[in-house]
Amino acid sequence: MDAEAKQRLLDEFRACLDDWDKSGGSAGDEAGGEGAEPPVDLALLFAELSVLRNEVRVEARQFKTALEDMRALSELLGEQNRRLTRDLERAREPEGNAQRQTERRLLLDMLDVRDRIAAAMSAFRAYRPGLLSRLAPVETKLAQGLGEGIELTLRRLDDLLGERRVRAIEAIGGRLDPNIMRAVGVESVAQRPAGEVLAEARRGYMRDDELLRLAEVIVNKPET
Repeated sequence: MDAEAKQRLLDEFRACLDDWDKSGGSAGDEAGGEGAEPPVDLALLFAELSVLRNEVRVEARQFKTALEDMRALSELLGEQNRRLTRDLERAREPEGNAQRQTERRLLLDMLDVRDRIAAAMSAFRAYRPGLLSRLAPVETKLAQGLGEGIELTLRRLDDLLGERRVRAIEAIGGRLDPNIMRAVGVESVAQRPAGEVLAEARRGYMRDDELLRLAEVIVNKPET
């Protein structure tokens, strides 16, 4: 805004002040024209403002109380939800433990069956046909068919164990680990270090990181 505009506004404001009547009305209002507005009752206006302020305070207190009640109810519901979650978890623990124990027994039974099938397969592989096989070719073919069936059954059983995350412990050639192995016999091989596993009397198994069955092994113990 330039200086001339500022001066013009100041002059107009000064003229308005000169025309303003000290009683609160202007010089034109003293004539009592028909278009004059009635004077404002300030006391009544202040009283109404006071009543409105009190109503606002009351509503604010009520809103604050309702908000605190809602917050307390929300905290109560949250605590009940957490308590219910803990109760459900505690209720599931015995059921989960019982299921794991049942699965463990079932897997151990499957491993016992596998041991018997593997022993039968080892006996079949060690069999060498001789003179009698030429004299009884039908029986020889039957024995070969039975051996192939046993091998397929053993393979299928290993697949089922693998689907349940069961794996054999690789013991032969390693050191005796008392956490997953048990020595059931000793042999003496001079070229092998002491404590090395030479053979398995019964294979051990793991399920994930959990020991399912100890491996029973033959350990090297060189003669001194």
